[in-house]
Amino acid sequence: MLLKENKIVEKICEIPVTLEDVSESIFEGVSTKNILMHRLILPEESVSDSYYLCEGLCKPVFSEPEIVFPYISGAFSEKFACSSPYRFMLPYELSEGGKNKEYNVVPPEELEARFPMAYRRFLEFKTQFRHDISPLNSADYSIKGNKLLEYFNTPKIIATEGYHLQAAYDAVGNSVFGDGCGIVLKDPSKYPYVTAVLNSPIARLFPAVCKSEMIFSDYTAPTVLRRFPIVFPDNSLTENLINTVTSYLVFLNRQKSATHYGVPDWFQELAGFYEQISSLLILDTYFLNDIDPRLLDALEENIHPYAGDMDSEDSDSLLNALYYIKQQILETSGSGIFKFKMDLPGMLSFPSKQ
Repeated sequence: MLLKENKIVEKICEIPVTLEDVSESIFEGVSTKNILMHRLILPEESVSDSYYLCEGLCKPVFSEPEIVFPYISGAFSEKFACSSPYRFMLPYELSEGGKNKEYNVVPPEELEARFPMAYRRFLEFKTQFRHDISPLNSADYSIKGNKLLEYFNTPKIIATEGYHLQAAYDAVGNSVFGDGCGIVLKDPSKYPYVTAVLNSPIARLFPAVCKSEMIFSDYTAPTVLRRFPIVFPDNSLTENLINTVTSYLVFLNRQKSATHYGVPDWFQELAGFYEQISSLLILDTYFLNDIDPRLLDALEENIHPYAGDMDSEDSDSLLNALYYIKQQILETSGSGIFKFKMDLPGMLSFPSKQ
């Protein structure tokens, strides 16, 4: 029997554990005086690691790649895998000594000596775009976002709000983001599951949860997102299945972002299939605990961690493997008992056991 949306929202509101309970830190991204000074576009076919494009000046620019990092924004963010056409110049370095990591801005004279291309970039942008001919000062290119710097190069989830709340896992932890927030979990083994939850229909209902609790702020503001209700599976099988499917989706979304000539329908259907499996398992964890054992057996039999390297250049073999797994699951559940159906926007329902 299908739960009505208001009943679902009520049940979500009753969940006692929140994202704050399982997180070490939830924090906002960077802010700058002029985002166009820091932000660059990565050309589709770059002839050099130091070659970029400047939106503000509408021209090619160069910078040392050592201080250029991926930049994630809501408009261009993806689910599961961090990908973006943007880069962010971050002229900061880790200070030596001390127990806590501390990044400090590189002063202009040192920037000119060590990173001359970046120095010329900042100076040119200041004089030509901002029409300021005063000497370059570190205040011209410094940023605000101490927590992001504190957790720089630390694995994290980056939650953004494009068309709706979505999340990507940054395993390296060196992506810069403005809108949205970063989430560092207490238990690193929970990253795949929490990433999947934040991309599931539960996340699409989070605005309704906030509204019911009289919260009208940005859903990706740390003060709001830390109230996101979290339920973990009560068995290792379900969590392992979701974790493995998340690894599939990270790979698929990384491949999709690398495709410059349009994503074929079969690829979209493949990613959509695994997203539905993930959502089915998560919704069952949150609400029903009533998946047909035969479907669970089919998933357990076919879904396994990929034996090869998920970052391997041989992406075709992995795509073939994921397509084969999909076909095996569909054949196992070919009777239609396990058919996925949509009802509420973004919500799955599935028939009762027969």
